[in-house]
Amino acid sequence: MIFMLQYQVDRDKQADTQAFFANMSDDMIEGEFPSGVTKLGRWHDVPNGTGWIVVEASDQEALTNYIMQWSGQCTFPVVTPVVEDDMGRKVVKTLIASQT
Repeated sequence: MIFMLQYQVDRDKQADTQAFFANMSDDMIEGEFPSGVTKLGRWHDVPNGTGWIVVEASDQEALTNYIMQWSGQCTFPVVTPVVEDDMGRKVVKTLIASQT
């Protein structure tokens, strides 16, 4: 499944968390996501310490493992399953068909 995660860096840890992130090596970034979680994209609102990550996760345990890695620095107030266009149209068509 594909999920959109919204994150919020804890205000009192923002400077340290941003410094850690800024100094992560390519290998650290590569190894950041546990088995079963693939990063599809990540966008940051740097001044406010917020952002969004889109991942594909094989199961809830894998996704939770990723979130827990950052739990000392930030929260994930919104974790939303999302779908691409084709799946979205399929879901909507099924819903419409069930209502007629």
